[in-house]
Amino acid sequence: MRVILVLLLLMAATITAPPMTQSNHMLAFDGENAMDYLIQQCDFGPRPPGSDNLTQCKTYIASTLESFGWNVTFQEFTYLEVECSNIIATWPSAEQPTYILGAHYDTRPKADKDPEPANRMTPIIGANDGASGVAVLLELASGLPAGVRESVEIVLFDAEDSGQINCWNWIVGSTHYVNQLSPTRVSEIDAMILVDMVGDSDLRLERETSSTRSLQDLIWSIADEMGHNDTFLDVSGTSIMDDHRPFLAVGIPSVDIIQHNWFPWYWHTLEDTPDKCSAESLQTVGEVLETFLIDYANDNLTLPPDDNFLFYLSLLVIPAVVIVVVYLYLRRR
Repeated sequence: MRVILVLLLLMAATITAPPMTQSNHMLAFDGENAMDYLIQQCDFGPRPPGSDNLTQCKTYIASTLESFGWNVTFQEFTYLEVECSNIIATWPSAEQPTYILGAHYDTRPKADKDPEPANRMTPIIGANDGASGVAVLLELASGLPAGVRESVEIVLFDAEDSGQINCWNWIVGSTHYVNQLSPTRVSEIDAMILVDMVGDSDLRLERETSSTRSLQDLIWSIADEMGHNDTFLDVSGTSIMDDHRPFLAVGIPSVDIIQHNWFPWYWHTLEDTPDKCSAESLQTVGEVLETFLIDYANDNLTLPPDDNFLFYLSLLVIPAVVIVVVYLYLRRR
Protein backbone atom coordinates (compact mmCIF):
# COMPACT_ATOMS: atom_id res chain seq x y z
CA MET A 1 0.00 0.00 0.00
CA ARG A 2 2.82 2.39 0.88
CA VAL A 3 4.52 1.66 -2.44
CA ILE A 4 1.32 2.52 -4.31
CA LEU A 5 0.95 5.75 -2.33
CA VAL A 6 4.53 6.78 -3.11
CA LEU A 7 3.99 6.07 -6.81
CA LEU A 8 0.81 8.14 -6.83
CA LEU A 9 2.60 11.06 -5.16
CA LEU A 10 5.44 10.87 -7.69
CA MET A 11 2.94 10.87 -10.55
CA ALA A 12 1.14 13.89 -9.11
CA ALA A 13 4.43 15.77 -8.70
CA THR A 14 5.32 15.01 -12.30
CA ILE A 15 1.97 16.23 -13.58
CA THR A 16 1.97 19.50 -11.59
CA ALA A 17 5.67 20.40 -11.87
CA PRO A 18 6.45 23.57 -13.85
CA PRO A 19 8.04 23.02 -17.26
CA MET A 20 11.82 22.80 -17.54
CA THR A 21 14.19 24.52 -19.97
CA GLN A 22 16.96 22.83 -21.97
CA SER A 23 19.32 23.70 -19.11
CA ASN A 24 17.02 21.95 -16.60
CA HIS A 25 15.91 25.22 -15.03
CA MET A 26 12.46 25.08 -13.45
CA LEU A 27 10.48 28.01 -14.83
CA ALA A 28 9.58 30.65 -12.27
CA PHE A 29 7.21 32.87 -14.26
CA ASP A 30 3.82 33.27 -12.58
CA GLY A 31 0.98 34.68 -14.70
CA GLU A 32 -1.07 35.57 -11.62
CA ASN A 33 1.74 37.77 -10.35
CA ALA A 34 1.99 39.40 -13.78
CA MET A 35 -1.75 40.05 -13.75
CA ASP A 36 -1.37 41.78 -10.39
CA TYR A 37 1.32 44.05 -11.87
CA LEU A 38 -1.02 44.84 -14.75
CA ILE A 39 -3.86 45.78 -12.40
CA GLN A 40 -1.65 47.88 -10.15
CA GLN A 41 -0.53 49.97 -13.12
CA CYS A 42 -4.12 50.49 -14.18
CA ASP A 43 -5.03 51.57 -10.63
CA PHE A 44 -3.09 54.77 -11.29
CA GLY A 45 -5.62 55.59 -14.03
CA PRO A 46 -4.72 56.79 -17.56
CA ARG A 47 -0.96 57.33 -17.87
CA PRO A 48 -0.19 59.64 -20.81
CA PRO A 49 3.25 61.27 -21.06
CA GLY A 50 3.83 64.12 -18.64
CA SER A 51 0.91 63.22 -16.37
CA ASP A 52 1.03 62.84 -12.60
CA ASN A 53 -0.43 59.35 -13.01
CA LEU A 54 2.50 58.30 -15.16
CA THR A 55 4.98 59.78 -12.69
CA GLN A 56 3.39 57.77 -9.88
CA CYS A 57 3.42 54.65 -12.04
CA LYS A 58 7.08 55.23 -12.89
CA THR A 59 7.90 55.33 -9.18
CA TYR A 60 5.94 52.11 -8.63
CA ILE A 61 7.71 50.31 -11.49
CA ALA A 62 11.14 51.48 -10.35
CA SER A 63 10.58 50.46 -6.72
CA THR A 64 9.28 47.06 -7.84
CA LEU A 65 12.40 46.44 -9.94
CA GLU A 66 14.64 47.64 -7.11
CA SER A 67 12.91 45.25 -4.70
CA PHE A 68 14.10 42.41 -6.95
CA GLY A 69 17.69 43.69 -6.76
CA TRP A 70 17.93 45.58 -10.06
CA ASN A 71 19.66 48.95 -10.44
CA VAL A 72 17.24 51.48 -11.90
CA THR A 73 18.01 54.75 -13.67
CA PHE A 74 15.78 57.25 -15.43
CA GLN A 75 16.67 58.52 -18.88
CA GLU A 76 15.04 61.96 -18.88
CA PHE A 77 14.24 63.87 -22.06
CA THR A 78 11.87 66.57 -23.25
CA TYR A 79 9.62 66.22 -26.27
CA LEU A 80 7.39 69.06 -27.46
CA GLU A 81 7.81 70.74 -24.05
CA VAL A 82 6.67 67.60 -22.17
CA GLU A 83 9.04 66.01 -19.65
CA CYS A 84 9.42 62.30 -20.38
CA SER A 85 11.44 59.48 -18.89
CA ASN A 86 12.56 56.01 -19.97
CA ILE A 87 13.10 53.50 -17.14
CA ILE A 88 16.30 51.43 -17.44
CA ALA A 89 17.05 48.45 -15.19
CA THR A 90 20.34 46.52 -15.10
CA TRP A 91 21.68 43.86 -12.79
CA PRO A 92 24.39 45.18 -10.40
CA SER A 93 27.09 42.76 -11.60
CA ALA A 94 26.31 43.30 -15.29
CA GLU A 95 29.04 44.83 -17.45
CA GLN A 96 27.52 45.12 -20.92
CA PRO A 97 24.12 43.38 -21.16
CA THR A 98 23.62 41.78 -24.55
CA TYR A 99 19.82 41.54 -24.55
CA ILE A 100 17.35 44.41 -24.37
CA LEU A 101 13.84 43.58 -23.11
CA GLY A 102 11.46 46.41 -23.90
CA ALA A 103 7.88 47.56 -23.40
CA HIS A 104 6.17 50.94 -23.27
CA TYR A 105 4.61 52.08 -19.99
CA ASP A 106 2.74 55.15 -21.19
CA THR A 107 -0.87 55.06 -22.44
CA ARG A 108 -2.68 56.85 -25.24
CA PRO A 109 -3.87 60.38 -24.33
CA LYS A 110 -7.12 60.05 -26.30
CA ALA A 111 -9.49 57.15 -27.00
CA ASP A 112 -9.59 58.13 -30.65
CA LYS A 113 -10.87 54.71 -31.81
CA ASP A 114 -13.77 54.62 -29.38
CA PRO A 115 -17.11 53.94 -31.10
CA GLU A 116 -18.69 56.73 -29.02
CA PRO A 117 -17.61 60.15 -30.36
CA ALA A 118 -18.12 61.68 -26.91
CA ASN A 119 -15.37 59.41 -25.52
CA ARG A 120 -12.68 60.17 -28.09
CA MET A 121 -11.03 63.01 -26.17
CA THR A 122 -10.74 60.92 -22.98
CA PRO A 123 -7.44 59.16 -22.13
CA ILE A 124 -7.45 55.36 -21.96
CA ILE A 125 -6.55 53.02 -19.09
CA GLY A 126 -4.30 50.93 -21.35
CA ALA A 127 -4.52 47.56 -19.58
CA ASN A 128 -3.43 45.63 -22.65
CA ASP A 129 -1.85 48.46 -24.64
CA GLY A 130 0.80 49.48 -22.13
CA ALA A 131 0.40 47.62 -18.85
CA SER A 132 0.54 44.04 -20.20
CA GLY A 133 4.05 44.29 -21.64
CA VAL A 134 5.37 45.95 -18.49
CA ALA A 135 3.68 43.27 -16.36
CA VAL A 136 5.47 40.48 -18.25
CA LEU A 137 8.85 42.18 -17.84
CA LEU A 138 8.33 42.84 -14.12
CA GLU A 139 7.53 39.19 -13.51
CA LEU A 140 10.54 38.11 -15.58
CA ALA A 141 12.69 40.50 -13.56
CA SER A 142 11.67 38.73 -10.37
CA GLY A 143 12.38 35.18 -11.49
CA LEU A 144 15.32 35.06 -13.91
CA PRO A 145 18.48 33.39 -12.55
CA ALA A 146 21.24 35.83 -11.58
CA GLY A 147 23.50 34.56 -14.35
CA VAL A 148 20.85 35.40 -16.93
CA ARG A 149 20.03 38.78 -15.38
CA GLU A 150 23.61 39.88 -16.04
CA SER A 151 22.93 39.53 -19.78
CA VAL A 152 19.67 41.51 -19.71
CA GLU A 153 18.80 45.19 -19.71
CA ILE A 154 15.14 46.05 -19.19
CA VAL A 155 13.98 49.29 -20.81
CA LEU A 156 10.47 50.65 -20.33
CA PHE A 157 9.78 53.37 -22.85
CA ASP A 158 7.84 56.56 -22.34
CA ALA A 159 6.04 58.44 -25.12
CA GLU A 160 5.35 55.49 -27.43
CA ASP A 161 1.61 55.80 -27.89
CA SER A 162 0.83 59.47 -28.55
CA GLY A 163 1.39 59.39 -32.31
CA GLN A 164 -0.78 61.65 -34.46
CA ILE A 165 -2.11 63.51 -31.43
CA ASN A 166 -1.11 67.17 -30.97
CA CYS A 167 1.68 66.79 -33.56
CA TRP A 168 3.37 63.95 -31.66
CA ASN A 169 5.26 61.15 -33.37
CA TRP A 170 5.06 57.49 -32.42
CA ILE A 171 7.87 55.63 -30.56
CA VAL A 172 9.49 58.78 -29.18
CA GLY A 173 11.02 57.14 -26.09
CA SER A 174 12.64 54.24 -27.90
CA THR A 175 13.95 56.56 -30.59
CA HIS A 176 15.58 58.72 -27.93
CA TYR A 177 17.07 55.65 -26.22
CA VAL A 178 18.66 54.34 -29.42
CA ASN A 179 19.94 57.78 -30.38
CA GLN A 180 21.94 57.83 -27.12
CA LEU A 181 23.71 54.53 -27.87
CA SER A 182 27.33 54.71 -28.95
CA PRO A 183 28.46 52.63 -31.95
CA THR A 184 30.37 50.41 -29.52
CA ARG A 185 27.28 49.81 -27.40
CA VAL A 186 25.20 49.02 -30.48
CA SER A 187 27.72 46.37 -31.49
CA GLU A 188 27.49 44.75 -28.04
CA ILE A 189 23.73 44.14 -28.21
CA ASP A 190 22.81 40.70 -29.57
CA ALA A 191 19.05 41.23 -29.70
CA MET A 192 16.10 43.39 -28.65
CA ILE A 193 12.79 41.77 -27.68
CA LEU A 194 9.69 43.96 -27.45
CA VAL A 195 6.46 42.89 -25.77
CA ASP A 196 3.37 44.97 -26.54
CA MET A 197 -0.31 44.09 -26.17
CA VAL A 198 0.27 40.55 -24.93
CA GLY A 199 -2.48 40.30 -22.31
CA ASP A 200 -5.68 39.75 -24.28
CA SER A 201 -7.72 36.81 -22.96
CA ASP A 202 -7.95 35.47 -26.53
CA LEU A 203 -4.32 36.13 -27.38
CA ARG A 204 -3.21 35.58 -30.99
CA LEU A 205 0.38 36.47 -31.80
CA GLU A 206 1.04 36.44 -35.51
CA ARG A 207 4.54 37.11 -36.84
CA GLU A 208 5.17 40.85 -37.12
CA THR A 209 6.83 41.15 -40.51
CA SER A 210 9.46 43.85 -39.89
CA SER A 211 11.00 41.79 -37.05
CA THR A 212 14.28 39.94 -37.53
CA ARG A 213 13.11 36.59 -38.88
CA SER A 214 15.91 34.45 -37.41
CA LEU A 215 15.28 35.82 -33.91
CA GLN A 216 11.56 35.41 -34.37
CA ASP A 217 12.08 31.81 -35.51
CA LEU A 218 13.92 30.95 -32.29
CA ILE A 219 11.14 32.35 -30.10
CA TRP A 220 8.33 30.82 -32.15
CA SER A 221 10.05 27.41 -32.17
CA ILE A 222 10.30 27.47 -28.36
CA ALA A 223 6.61 28.35 -28.17
CA ASP A 224 5.83 25.42 -30.46
CA GLU A 225 7.90 23.01 -28.37
CA MET A 226 6.07 24.20 -25.24
CA GLY A 227 2.68 23.60 -26.84
CA HIS A 228 1.85 27.28 -27.33
CA ASN A 229 1.46 27.24 -31.11
CA ASP A 230 -2.19 28.15 -30.60
CA THR A 231 -0.98 31.53 -29.29
CA PHE A 232 2.30 32.05 -31.18
CA LEU A 233 0.79 31.50 -34.60
CA ASP A 234 3.08 30.47 -37.44
CA VAL A 235 1.47 32.90 -39.87
CA SER A 236 2.56 36.29 -41.12
CA GLY A 237 0.79 39.35 -39.83
CA THR A 238 1.84 42.79 -40.98
CA SER A 239 4.49 45.43 -40.28
CA ILE A 240 3.98 47.61 -37.19
CA MET A 241 5.50 50.96 -36.24
CA ASP A 242 6.59 50.04 -32.72
CA ASP A 243 9.48 50.40 -30.29
CA HIS A 244 11.61 47.75 -32.01
CA ARG A 245 11.99 49.89 -35.14
CA PRO A 246 14.77 52.23 -33.91
CA PHE A 247 16.82 49.17 -32.94
CA LEU A 248 16.35 47.63 -36.37
CA ALA A 249 17.42 50.91 -37.93
CA VAL A 250 20.89 50.65 -36.34
CA GLY A 251 21.29 46.96 -37.19
CA ILE A 252 20.29 45.35 -33.88
CA PRO A 253 18.26 42.15 -34.43
CA SER A 254 14.83 42.84 -32.96
CA VAL A 255 11.43 41.21 -32.62
CA ASP A 256 8.03 42.68 -31.81
CA ILE A 257 5.76 40.27 -29.93
CA ILE A 258 2.39 41.92 -30.38
CA GLN A 259 -1.23 41.08 -31.13
CA HIS A 260 -1.76 43.14 -34.24
CA ASN A 261 -3.59 41.48 -37.10
CA TRP A 262 -6.05 42.59 -36.16
CA PHE A 263 -5.63 44.69 -33.03
CA PRO A 264 -8.10 43.76 -30.28
CA TRP A 265 -11.51 45.33 -30.80
CA TYR A 266 -11.03 47.66 -27.78
CA TRP A 267 -7.66 49.04 -29.00
CA HIS A 268 -7.40 52.80 -28.29
CA THR A 269 -10.85 52.86 -26.71
CA LEU A 270 -12.07 53.28 -23.13
CA GLU A 271 -12.71 49.52 -23.07
CA ASP A 272 -8.99 48.67 -22.79
CA THR A 273 -9.43 47.59 -19.18
CA PRO A 274 -8.05 44.71 -17.05
CA ASP A 275 -11.14 42.53 -17.54
CA LYS A 276 -10.09 42.06 -21.20
CA CYS A 277 -6.79 40.50 -20.10
CA SER A 278 -5.90 37.18 -18.49
CA ALA A 279 -3.18 35.68 -16.34
CA GLU A 280 -3.11 32.71 -18.74
CA SER A 281 -2.06 34.87 -21.69
CA LEU A 282 0.63 36.60 -19.65
CA GLN A 283 1.82 33.19 -18.45
CA THR A 284 2.17 31.90 -22.00
CA VAL A 285 4.27 34.85 -23.17
CA GLY A 286 6.31 35.00 -19.99
CA GLU A 287 7.33 31.36 -19.88
CA VAL A 288 8.29 31.37 -23.56
CA LEU A 289 10.53 34.39 -23.01
CA GLU A 290 11.98 32.96 -19.81
CA THR A 291 12.88 29.76 -21.65
CA PHE A 292 14.43 31.70 -24.53
CA LEU A 293 16.57 33.83 -22.22
CA ILE A 294 17.80 30.90 -20.15
CA ASP A 295 18.65 28.88 -23.25
CA TYR A 296 20.31 31.69 -25.25
CA ALA A 297 21.20 34.73 -23.13
CA ASN A 298 24.74 33.59 -22.39
CA ASP A 299 25.48 32.02 -25.77
CA ASN A 300 26.85 35.06 -27.68
CA LEU A 301 24.01 34.62 -30.11
CA THR A 302 24.84 35.57 -33.71
CA LEU A 303 21.80 36.02 -35.92
CA PRO A 304 22.08 36.05 -39.72
CA PRO A 305 20.72 39.17 -41.45
CA ASP A 306 17.30 38.87 -42.99
CA ASP A 307 16.89 38.70 -46.75
CA ASN A 308 15.09 42.04 -46.74
CA PHE A 309 18.04 43.60 -44.88
CA LEU A 310 20.42 42.38 -47.59
CA PHE A 311 18.03 43.68 -50.24
CA TYR A 312 17.94 47.17 -48.76
CA LEU A 313 21.70 47.10 -48.26
CA SER A 314 22.15 46.26 -51.93
CA LEU A 315 19.96 49.22 -52.84
CA LEU A 316 22.43 51.45 -51.04
CA VAL A 317 25.65 49.78 -52.20
CA ILE A 318 24.94 49.19 -55.90
CA PRO A 319 24.23 52.86 -56.79
CA ALA A 320 27.38 53.89 -54.91
CA VAL A 321 29.46 51.40 -56.87
CA VAL A 322 27.95 52.61 -60.15
CA ILE A 323 28.75 56.23 -59.28
CA VAL A 324 32.37 55.36 -58.48
CA VAL A 325 32.78 53.40 -61.73
CA VAL A 326 31.31 56.22 -63.81
CA TYR A 327 33.48 58.78 -62.03
CA LEU A 328 36.66 56.77 -62.68
CA TYR A 329 35.68 56.25 -66.32
CA LEU A 330 35.12 59.96 -66.88
CA ARG A 331 38.44 60.84 -65.24
CA ARG A 332 40.32 58.53 -67.59
CA ARG A 333 38.75 60.32 -70.57
